Amino acid sequence: MKSKSYLQRLISPRIGFHYFQDTAHYTNHDLITWLPKLIQLNAKWIILQSDSTRAIPEQFLSGLIDNGVTPIVQISMPLPNAPSAADLQAILGAYSRWGVKQIILFDKPNMVQAWSPSGWSQQDLVERFIDKFIPLAMTVAQSGMTPVFPPLQPGGNYWDLTFLRLALQSIIRRGYSNLVKQMSLSAYAYTFGHELDWGSGAQEKWPNSKPYIKLADSQDQCGFNNFEWVQSISRTICGKEMPVIMLGAGIKEPGIAYSPEVHIEIVQNILERLNNIPETKGIPSYVQCCNFYLLAAEPGTAESTQAWFKSPDEVMPIVDFLTPVPESIEAPSSSDEKELLSARSASDLQSLPLEHYLLLPQYEWGIAEFHLDAARPFILKHHPTIGFSIHEALLARKITVVGGESSFPEELLDQMRSNGSIVDRISGDGTSIATQLAER
Repeated sequence: MKSKSYLQRLISPRIGFHYFQDTAHYTNHDLITWLPKLIQLNAKWIILQSDSTRAIPEQFLSGLIDNGVTPIVQISMPLPNAPSAADLQAILGAYSRWGVKQIILFDKPNMVQAWSPSGWSQQDLVERFIDKFIPLAMTVAQSGMTPVFPPLQPGGNYWDLTFLRLALQSIIRRGYSNLVKQMSLSAYAYTFGHELDWGSGAQEKWPNSKPYIKLADSQDQCGFNNFEWVQSISRTICGKEMPVIMLGAGIKEPGIAYSPEVHIEIVQNILERLNNIPETKGIPSYVQCCNFYLLAAEPGTAESTQAWFKSPDEVMPIVDFLTPVPESIEAPSSSDEKELLSARSASDLQSLPLEHYLLLPQYEWGIAEFHLDAARPFILKHHPTIGFSIHEALLARKITVVGGESSFPEELLDQMRSNGSIVDRISGDGTSIATQLAER
């Protein structure tokens, strides 16, 4: 395992994460909590789960996009009774207006759990899936976004490679070749306990691979390199390479996590591949992004054991290795702050990753909901990064501080200013703070 400083240099514009595996974490408070975590981990992509009846709030999506994090929305719908294209048209239109570029339709349709019992048992499963997929995918494309063919469970109850081959053939046979030109593919990157090189080279290297048969001298798609097998089918059936979104990276499979020590090594190896480090097998450019599973999950849920953040303050060791800025919501001592500030050179200030940070106070009893409500017009107007950490604020060229001397001493603000940051304090009683924020 390499050093922390080595890991922190493995930055790639293709790093992403899965967000909560539900649709209940899209409030302003959630944005304030998790956006700084994504920024600190250098994440540029995030997979968001969406209902088919209610859109993710515009403000949540805008907060991500304005801070350089690209949302990919996944709408997982039951089969065969998925909503119609007309049912989803309003939501898809809203996502397009709000800046979403890619929509993943469905999840693991090659698994029995994705279907009703009667729907799964009927004949022509793939054809009946395509009956549902094409109208929705066409609506996504007509809304100006990219429809993403759903990720299939490697192996799966219905062999995933066969499912994908028949699906692409069906789309083309029905006369929707133009839709194929607009689509992307997605692929789960579960390792299933194999080394990351397992299955590398796809069918071309492993022509003896057979469905549900394990051969001692052969490998298959059930591993990290599943994306290569998916792309091989695209070349064969569609005659072209299609963009691929990698999902579920960094775990064996859902519900089965690596030990923290092995997890660090797995993530390191994946990051090296994303950076095309010469000693490793690089990940080809047709892979748009590689999304690690999982940024955060509710405690006690099935996903919580694999979440990088068990809570905003309880993290897996990989977070400490990748995060150059200490995670803290408490103001450091004056001497600590002076040391941190004095270490910042003029060149450091020019390369600070954040343009504007809204620094809000946090008290022993928690967070004041009033500050969040009062700051809403300011946030909508200026789109700052929002948080409660002085360390995080020091990453910004401009810092708007909400709170008086008791929360943020003037000496601390003077130190920030003397080192190049533009600092603006907003203080007073509740009404005064709301008025000042609205007028800024």
